[in-house]
Amino acid sequence: MKKTLVSALTTALVVGAASTTFAAANPFSDVPADHWAYDAVTQLAADGVIEGYGDTTFRGQQNITRYEMAQMIAKAMAKSDVSAADKALIDK
Repeated sequence: MKKTLVSALTTALVVGAASTTFAAANPFSDVPADHWAYDAVTQLAADGVIEGYGDTTFRGQQNITRYEMAQMIAKAMAKSDVSAADKALIDK
């Protein structure tokens, strides 16, 4: 499960770095602005790669399912507004 989490975070950082703007408001009530992953999580939410849960939480301490991971990867791979280098890394 750790490999999955590392893959998710790597994808989050790659896709998050591909864009230069960050959302103005915190989309998740359980991700404080001073959290180390706040910028990546906020950017991925703004880009539509992650959605969180219906109760406005992200639940970052919880293991993700293979279905959640597949959904994030599919959404990241569908992005067309990334650099060629980032697209190659995402596709890999």
